[in-house]
Amino acid sequence: MKTKAHRKQPASSPKARKLAAGPKRSRSPRTLRIPITNIHSGSDYTARILVGSQQVAANVILDTGSSTLAVVPSVYKASEDTHMGPSSLAQRVKYGTGEWLGPVVKTSLVLGDPAGETAILRSAPIAITVSQSKGDFTGVDGILGLAYRSLNDAVDLRHHLTKQKVSPPVTYPWPFEAGDFATRWNHFAELVAARDAYHASVEPYFTELASHGLAANKFAFYTLRSWVRVASRKPAAIARDPQNHGYFVLGGGEEQKGLYSGSFKKVAVVHDVYYNTDLLAVQVDGCPPVRAGRLQAQFRADSVSNSIVDSGTNALVLANDVCQGMINSLSKLNPQFIRLIQQAGQGSVPSSAVKLTEWPRLHLFLKGPDGKPVKLTCLPENYWQDQHPAPGRSVFQIRPAGNPVNQSVLGLPLMNNYYTVFDRSLGAGRGMIKFATIKRH
Repeated sequence: MKTKAHRKQPASSPKARKLAAGPKRSRSPRTLRIPITNIHSGSDYTARILVGSQQVAANVILDTGSSTLAVVPSVYKASEDTHMGPSSLAQRVKYGTGEWLGPVVKTSLVLGDPAGETAILRSAPIAITVSQSKGDFTGVDGILGLAYRSLNDAVDLRHHLTKQKVSPPVTYPWPFEAGDFATRWNHFAELVAARDAYHASVEPYFTELASHGLAANKFAFYTLRSWVRVASRKPAAIARDPQNHGYFVLGGGEEQKGLYSGSFKKVAVVHDVYYNTDLLAVQVDGCPPVRAGRLQAQFRADSVSNSIVDSGTNALVLANDVCQGMINSLSKLNPQFIRLIQQAGQGSVPSSAVKLTEWPRLHLFLKGPDGKPVKLTCLPENYWQDQHPAPGRSVFQIRPAGNPVNQSVLGLPLMNNYYTVFDRSLGAGRGMIKFATIKRH
């Protein structure tokens, strides 16, 4: 479903003004606790941003596995936005489950609780997904990538547009025929190869917030599910279910003591392409640990390390070697485990067939800032998601990568057991991710 345009407290109000910044202004960093939910996408968590002069509301996926901020044109009407300024840039982005391309414009953006405090950028880049693959952004209005600059590439088309006598040489209004997605994608690649367009970079939204002093260089997630909980067939009851809601903490983390208990376990971010981590081993309770293979040399330029932590992935996607090791361990504990996983591979199984008390915990060992192993645990109720896709059904949320790359994607099932802080304040390539036991309300 799509949200309708929504007006909020004007930027001149006292609370909003404290966190507003234009291109050359800055304010003291603040911490905002922002409500998020999985009900719009069914899995990924979304927050609401307000776009442009009309403050159009868009529910965007919060994704640590990408860096681009983009909205769908069915929600954001750039032609009606008096704050909008076009550019000569376009973006083409491909995810594991979708892809799109479209123009980059600049406009005002608001993030936060409309009833409370907000963070405002008066002129920030945002892409419009004028062409996208089928099924992309189903139920949501776009995406807000929270990773680093290296994942926010663009194409500067000024030279090409000038040759085509497009005046001014900007990408909005979109100067290309609609066409099918694959054709348009390939056309952009041809322009770059012919040096009729040039690679460029766009400042990611969160990086811009931090650079203006609107937020400290960290954020945190409080989530409880990797799939929406469907304990009722009534949409209103699903929307009210507290397990389908959480928090995104902008510019903070550790101070939110009501969201976690105990101390934080610290995992090193070994590179800032993604939130790259070093997975050392995976262990099923009661079995020996399975050593994680190193990332092969031929994939290091793009993938960098053998694991990433990704809020935009609703499963533990394990590299083939550690996934097979986990399956072998489960089989030794109880062959029935494997039969049930195979049944779940066809879609879902009756929740009554999954006796969670019989299933083992799964431990992941990642490298800490001191080089020593840090043990994180995924509980059976995290990797089995009950009450999905219908009341009384369950799905299994661990799967093999299915490709030759020795890289595991550690998604929501791991984060659901922890209040997770992404701390980028140590500088480029020197961040850390902090995990503390989540408090379930």
